[in-house]
Amino acid sequence: MIATAPGKLMLAGEYAVLDGADAWCAAVNRRVAVRDDGDAPFTPPEARAAWTEAATDGLLRAVPADGAAFFDPSGLADHGRKLGLGSSAALCVAGLAWAVAREHGAASVDPHRDAIALFARRGHRAAQGGGSGVDVLASAYGGVVRVGFEDGVPQVTRHALPAGLRWRTYWSGTPVRTPAMITAVRALQARDAGIYGACMAAVRAATESFGDALLRDDAADLVRAVDCLGIALDDLGTAAGVPVVTPSMRRLAEAARSHGAAVKPSGAGGGDVVLAFATNDGALDALAAVASADGLVAVDLAVDDAGVSVREPGPVEPAAR
Repeated sequence: MIATAPGKLMLAGEYAVLDGADAWCAAVNRRVAVRDDGDAPFTPPEARAAWTEAATDGLLRAVPADGAAFFDPSGLADHGRKLGLGSSAALCVAGLAWAVAREHGAASVDPHRDAIALFARRGHRAAQGGGSGVDVLASAYGGVVRVGFEDGVPQVTRHALPAGLRWRTYWSGTPVRTPAMITAVRALQARDAGIYGACMAAVRAATESFGDALLRDDAADLVRAVDCLGIALDDLGTAAGVPVVTPSMRRLAEAARSHGAAVKPSGAGGGDVVLAFATNDGALDALAAVASADGLVAVDLAVDDAGVSVREPGPVEPAAR
């Protein structure tokens, strides 16, 4: 049995989602894989926690044994370098889908998609000590998702990006530990609630503008919202004393404005993945030269609409090492 799940890009709502605000996330067409293997070296704690949640609720009869599955995150790396595309979330989702398919058959995964998303999110949050879990939900459902919260319970809807929108992704070459960034932002909240509140209100407002533009299929307004969101995240990082927006991102954002485009970090910032949005390819082509000169590496990505999936292995598909 082979289960695969897509990585993700955070489009809008960074940090504010941790306080219950809406967030927008896109599954992307790079995937992790989980395969049958009787002697695998490692089971991620997020996957084991998801298995435990599913077994406790009766979706699984038992928690799989250590070594039963091989977890392969290489699809979310580039020349051996880990990209910031949510590998732990994707592995958690794929690992749970693998376990469900092993017990109930590959055809059972789609009708159990909601349960897989639920228990994978619970397990991922338990293993990581919190987090919004929107990356888990995007990986499970695929496509562009809007995640809202009602009494702490996520409500997921799928949408399409505006037809006239163009976007590209860059990798900074610097992986980031998201928990450290979140800790710094929480420290700002503890020492100056007023500044924290003002920064977070700006992130929320820009995220709401992003969502409104997307739902109206207005690419130009969405680009303007991305610019506002990038500025709001930069201000939040400055107040918290961490580079949510790095100098290279800031330079790229300044260049983008001169071409009617916009740039923002995806996720916690501080490095990892940078997103550029525009309404025409010419603006993005102009930015590409600026990005390359500043050491940002283009990563070819598109939205993955499929979400988590499972298939039977072919006759010559041994577990990769």
